[in-house]
Amino acid sequence: MNTSLLKSKRIVSPKETRSENISNGNDAEVYSASMLLKAVGAEVSWGSRNEDGRKIDLICSYDHPWIEKERIIFLVQVKSGPTYGIKLASGYKLLAAAKKAAIRTSHPICIIWVDRATNSSFWAYVHPLSTIVNQTYGNNHRVEPSMRFDIARCQAKNIPLKQGGKGIIISELIGGLSDKRLIALNKYKELKTNPPINPNLGLIEITRIGWRHMFRKTRSANFKDKSLNLIPYLGKILEDKPSDIYITNSNFSEQNGFTYRNTEYVLKFNDVKLYNKTNNTSEKTTVVSRVIEEIRWITNWENDSMLSQNIDRRVVLLSAYYK
Repeated sequence: MNTSLLKSKRIVSPKETRSENISNGNDAEVYSASMLLKAVGAEVSWGSRNEDGRKIDLICSYDHPWIEKERIIFLVQVKSGPTYGIKLASGYKLLAAAKKAAIRTSHPICIIWVDRATNSSFWAYVHPLSTIVNQTYGNNHRVEPSMRFDIARCQAKNIPLKQGGKGIIISELIGGLSDKRLIALNKYKELKTNPPINPNLGLIEITRIGWRHMFRKTRSANFKDKSLNLIPYLGKILEDKPSDIYITNSNFSEQNGFTYRNTEYVLKFNDVKLYNKTNNTSEKTTVVSRVIEEIRWITNWENDSMLSQNIDRRVVLLSAYYK
């Protein structure tokens, strides 16, 4: 005889009652807070009654990953269920309804969307000028240890620092190709020992990877020449906020119990000037730099008691040239 009192109880209701909807929302908040505690190493508090009325569910803070003695503080609104998002084979689609409910005119906010069916959680960082449309995000927007670096990158948008290489004037190197190469190589070695710290991505390592990529045999002589001219000014440019930054590729792999995320970023600096020796004038040019970021964390991070010691990150220069 089956004596279970719960066997016939509904687990999921196709049409949630108001009480069930409140419970689901509260459960999603608790779940999101626990994930952020581990993934970001954050201190998490719930919004006050007034903050909750302004759609601020959680307040998070953690140590800035590349600026010493700085704290990152970000506000979170938690959403769950099919009204606000759709889980995809790779990543998720955040629906416009979630952005409309979260977006504010005075500050950015981080949306955490929880897929109740799979217990997956994803994030999106929206600004006051973000467009309120359905938007697809990749798996690099999962709530996991890499998020601590991603939030820092997103917040750099509002740092009041010089942007776009303004005030930097590139002057072409004098001499033949061998002379230019020697000058650029010496400057490149200086950058290796004193690498630039970019506001959006932190320390950018200058390694043989970048030199080999920029001066490979298959690259055109024109682009090689531009890279040679640029290298003496590259450190100062990369220390600026880029005019634009975007991701061209992000992929994941697992090895020996660790998850690796490799992401390629393009940084564009639109306010650099190029000196024209012929007519003694300068005109605007755009400097384009590509960097590779690799983040590694233990795959079983949710159950790792020494997580902060099992997260590593590098950002390495891949190439740089001007248009």
